[in-house]
Amino acid sequence: MKRIATTLMPVIFLGISLAFFSCQKRPDRVELTDWQFEYQDHWYPATVPGFIHTDLMANGLIPDPYYGTNEDSVQWVGKRGWKYRTTIPRDLWESFEQCELVLEGVTYCDVWLKGETSGVKFSSLVLTCDNMFREYRVSLSDIMVNNNLPALGDNTTLEITFYPIEQNNEDHFATEVSEIDGYPCPDMEYDLPDHRVMSRMAPYMLGWDWGPKLSAVGIWKPVYITNIIPPSNSGLSRISRKTKVELRQEQDSIGQSFTFYRDGKPLFIKGANWIPVHSFPVDNKANRDRYRLLLTSAKEAGFNMLRVWGGGIYEHDYFFDLCDSLDLMVWMDFNFSCALYPSDTTFLANVKTEAEQQVRRIAKHPCVVLWCGNNEVKNGWEDWGWQGVYNWTSEQRDLLQHGIDTIFGEDGILAHSVRDCDPLQRPYITTSPLYGWGHPECVTHGDSHYWGVWWGEEPFEKYAEKTGRFMSEYGFQSYPMISTLRQFCPEGQLHIDSPTLRSHQKHPRGREIIDKAMRQYYGFDSKSLSLEDYCYVSQLLQAWGTGYGIYQHIKQQPHCMGTLYWQLNDCWPVASWSSIDYYGNWKALHYRVKALYADNVNLNKWEQYYSVYPKDRTYPDPKYKITQAWESDGTLVVTIKAETDLYDVYIETYPHINGHFTNNFFDLHEGEKMTIRFVPTDPSVDMHGIKVSAKTLNELYFYRK
Repeated sequence: MKRIATTLMPVIFLGISLAFFSCQKRPDRVELTDWQFEYQDHWYPATVPGFIHTDLMANGLIPDPYYGTNEDSVQWVGKRGWKYRTTIPRDLWESFEQCELVLEGVTYCDVWLKGETSGVKFSSLVLTCDNMFREYRVSLSDIMVNNNLPALGDNTTLEITFYPIEQNNEDHFATEVSEIDGYPCPDMEYDLPDHRVMSRMAPYMLGWDWGPKLSAVGIWKPVYITNIIPPSNSGLSRISRKTKVELRQEQDSIGQSFTFYRDGKPLFIKGANWIPVHSFPVDNKANRDRYRLLLTSAKEAGFNMLRVWGGGIYEHDYFFDLCDSLDLMVWMDFNFSCALYPSDTTFLANVKTEAEQQVRRIAKHPCVVLWCGNNEVKNGWEDWGWQGVYNWTSEQRDLLQHGIDTIFGEDGILAHSVRDCDPLQRPYITTSPLYGWGHPECVTHGDSHYWGVWWGEEPFEKYAEKTGRFMSEYGFQSYPMISTLRQFCPEGQLHIDSPTLRSHQKHPRGREIIDKAMRQYYGFDSKSLSLEDYCYVSQLLQAWGTGYGIYQHIKQQPHCMGTLYWQLNDCWPVASWSSIDYYGNWKALHYRVKALYADNVNLNKWEQYYSVYPKDRTYPDPKYKITQAWESDGTLVVTIKAETDLYDVYIETYPHINGHFTNNFFDLHEGEKMTIRFVPTDPSVDMHGIKVSAKTLNELYFYRK
């Protein structure tokens, strides 16, 4: 039987004073935290907020999905239903009689209240939740009225039944033709390219070319009881912004500009794309540590903007709080990516509520400077061959275009959500990019995702002629260093073709593309290098190539007025485009970005650097002296003095400590020295007794002569 994906119990705001209720004596909000989940007829303790995978791991019922090939062994978790429950004491109900039950974030589920009062047992379905990105509220007094209950009894149970994501994708939505606030909603009469669009779930949780398939269900945000307070935008109009930031898209002699202005002056944007920090993206201490590390690392590298990519989540307030404090601007995608979406009545109503709630929440943060309707929907619609695969009729194509316009258009649902719910009226753009990389307009009109380098296997030099007006995506993969591999790969599988390393390389041609470019620029590949050296050179290659793109973007101002490479971070340990690996280690690319994003960057120096391929340099015998010391606060300080010219010096700690040096992967001329400090990911780690070693590119060339 098809489940009707809608809220069964409407929220009713009562127009009476709450002053005399005893809940005044309690906090305005009481979180429900004493949860259990059911597995094989046994109830286990659960952590809320959380996901089923994290609870199963905490109880020793599944292994860590990030380790080895364990991702494959836990696929059953997302294919079955799960139950969670908590008991609510009578005195809490009595104190909050005229209040609401609030679920800030849950995956697809039914919410039940079960118990006994005055000798009468009751079991009431109070909510059906069908959107991970929506907040759900229900009046507790309504629950009692609808069940003819004079009061709720002792130990009332709140039970949540979760449905597997795969089932949600297969279920169809209501198809009646109607209107939602004036938006026509035609029936779905066609196939869509991606099954993920059938659920309002974080798309990346069902797999991406840098992430695992871990289709988790759960209560991923707080559940609590609170006073009934009518929704209001009060306070939003008082958002303080130190400066005024605006986006101007103007027709000019080239095409259409895409330039941010701060206080009326054009600003060159320097940054990267942001994905979720974890496959289970709860706001907990471990993930907050990741947020702080990544955002301070971005600031340290000279960033002024991050683009929150539209296939992850609407980030937690903690993320935006940190961006506010660090003066990092945020480009905010709505959560739609790389697909076509349903346009039936129920889906559009769901999206409208989602968008309005998220804009109201996120708009409180002054760091947000742009709302974007989606990631690559227009690009896919025009360029990815869907028509040839699905053979849509002209009528169906019209319906699909109508759906795109209804959700994303300049007069669509998302645009109206911004206009109605963002008091600062920050700009809204319908899609990113404006034109795909196969169109000549990608370098003349609007923002550009240039993937001819990587997907098209073009050489890095292509960036010189394919620099657009604003480069909002581009990049190249690398492997993490072997010290990172050892944290998730069994020792016996530390070779490039092992099941673990194949599992942690999600791009179907990833290693082949890296090998092809590595042979061109460095003269090596995965067959000619040890795994340790291959990881090292892959990072040099990523830094060389992506850095060349950044150099061209900066050099070609004012034609180009922004560069956001793909991507800053990882959600698990993996070979990817990131400049910081999952464990917080800076890759060679992040050091390169820090140098290129510096306010005093010397472009002439970089022009000379990029005038010769690494394989064509002369590499002398690497000779150097390296010393280490500890400051009074325990900070590890390393000094290296070059006795010959050194290239791509990499300093590593032993045993390995996750973190980064203030500089690494650097060149030194004969007689020069460099002093650097180590910044551990965990500030409490004791660095005394840690040894350091150096690796140089010289060793790979000089000793192979």
